[in-house]
Amino acid sequence: MSNNSVIYRPIHRLLVANRGEIAVRIIRTARKMGITTIGIVTQSEPQTTADEAILLEGDTLAETYLNVKAIINAALTKKVDAIHPGYGFLSENPLLVEATNQAGLIFVGPTADVIRKIGDKTNARHVAQSLDIPITKGLFGTVEEIYKKKQELPYPLLIKAAAGGGGKAMLMVTSPIELYSKLKQVSREAERYFGDKTLLVEQFIENPRHIEVQILADQHGNCIHLYERECSIQRRYQKIIEESPSPFITVELREKLTKDALKLCKHIGYQNAGTVEFLVDEKANYFFLEVNARIQVEHPVTEMVTSIDLVEQQLLIAMGLPLKLSQDDIKINGHALECRIYAEDPQNNFQPSPGNILGVQWPKENLARTDTWFDKPVVVRPDFDPMLAKIITHAPTRSYAIEKMKMALQSTLLMGNINNIWYLQNILEDNDFNAGNINTGFCETFKVSVFAPTVMESVVAAILIWQFQTKLLASNIWETLGFYRINNQVKYLINGKLIKIDYKKEEELFNFSLNEGSPTAISNIFITENNIEFSLYNKELQFNWVITPDNELLLEKGVESWKVIPHHQLPKNNTSKKVINSNHNGAGVKAPIPGKIIEINIQEGELIKAGSTLMILEAMKMENSIQMPRDGVIKKILIEHGSQVKANELLVEIENIEN
Repeated sequence: MSNNSVIYRPIHRLLVANRGEIAVRIIRTARKMGITTIGIVTQSEPQTTADEAILLEGDTLAETYLNVKAIINAALTKKVDAIHPGYGFLSENPLLVEATNQAGLIFVGPTADVIRKIGDKTNARHVAQSLDIPITKGLFGTVEEIYKKKQELPYPLLIKAAAGGGGKAMLMVTSPIELYSKLKQVSREAERYFGDKTLLVEQFIENPRHIEVQILADQHGNCIHLYERECSIQRRYQKIIEESPSPFITVELREKLTKDALKLCKHIGYQNAGTVEFLVDEKANYFFLEVNARIQVEHPVTEMVTSIDLVEQQLLIAMGLPLKLSQDDIKINGHALECRIYAEDPQNNFQPSPGNILGVQWPKENLARTDTWFDKPVVVRPDFDPMLAKIITHAPTRSYAIEKMKMALQSTLLMGNINNIWYLQNILEDNDFNAGNINTGFCETFKVSVFAPTVMESVVAAILIWQFQTKLLASNIWETLGFYRINNQVKYLINGKLIKIDYKKEEELFNFSLNEGSPTAISNIFITENNIEFSLYNKELQFNWVITPDNELLLEKGVESWKVIPHHQLPKNNTSKKVINSNHNGAGVKAPIPGKIIEINIQEGELIKAGSTLMILEAMKMENSIQMPRDGVIKKILIEHGSQVKANELLVEIENIEN
């Protein structure tokens, strides 16, 4: 079907109003289509893969990626035809759409009117309900409006930002006691991330599956679906593993979900790519969740099983062209799996972990597709979401796609920064996951396998191999050869502990002993740029290694890491001291990660109980509660509201209570 009233407007120049992997992804397809791309750069991120760059002045998100006026000015300055918003930031903000249209430019996405209809969860639910699409019970309003009706609410509840998405500004409430404080927290996050404090509090469906339907709709009235994705593996209501098709969905249920998704999108006159999300319980009852009026993070799994480039379709639709695809053209080919790689600590409640990535290696292209924004050492800043990359595998069967993902993650290397790769690897080995027995509560009950700590002999063996097989940058011959000793003895500071080693090297074989212990033999040595392999006690071992900016050796094996300083590199007055951080004037509380202090709940001289929240630190779009380690008195507060703090920076000095 074609509507002759729709005007074809070619896109020759495109502003990508985003950053990170989605910006790289959009640029890749636009370049393939012969479109010149313009990328946004900032003072903190001055690089782009686009054909041209334009600088947005400012240090904050409000001044850059969330600044409608600045983005429109950038587009006009660069004489672009269209703006692609990617996901997050302003991608579902009708003000950007209107400003784009008023400037005479094309917005790659739905209309402002459609976004207002379904971008807000309140309106979206009303639309779904009017079409007899099942929804959960819920309330909308401000903190005070909802709190007044607390007796009407069916616990457990889920509080959400009405204008939100992407798992941001969401908390579960199990009892009325915690309702008010969590309403306030979500309201703060909703205003900060989406510019709207309106909340939705809805019935919490116990352990559902998260199923979403991908749709494409043009400006001529054509609307098709590209089947479903399963996105049930989540932590903090954010997806970490997605797949297509769902291992749970039957032909009959798929027909119902896709029919309702298309009915809703046709009813509101949706245009461009979009996603209709549902919760599905174990009895196959489903409930409308929301519509994401943008490209999704997990869109690659749909691309892999349908062989359709969704970004390409977005751009063609935005130009006014009718879809060349009919519903009968869309077939599922095999199975695709996506793992999101995050800079976060799964062993510490998935706390964000910004910092330096010192070594990088992604899977080979014939094994997996990797969507990311870097392929060399980089600084992961606390200002943005902690996602580093998406790794996607495709195979004829689900089990084959899982096996390929295991190999892909095994070949991925991100040194110097805590990440979730080992956690994802554990999930892929889980029997329930492999059987498809998953739901949104999977990560809450999933227990990672307990690993045996690496013995020190293995660490020392890796260090000796590195020491003898590589050359450190040195300013003199002594620094180069200083680790040798006439009596074949060396010392290292390993994670702050001084260790003495006696060794004997004969061609490619090593024998060594720790602190005058029994000799140990190393064999089958193989070392590459970032990898050390060898045999010890007839066991094959592997370590990753990199030299830090401080010229220290960093070794990593799984979730373990060791910082190593050869004895001859230590300051002469500190060769046998353990390196520690000072707490300045006594006991105190430090920032666990870099970020911004957005709330301080204490005063100097106040008696605080252990576990009480002292302040809230925002990092990587997440609020982190800084708690009192033990009963004590607040002696001095060293930061202010709005302060940007560094990791391990002292925030508060405390005095212990005398017994």
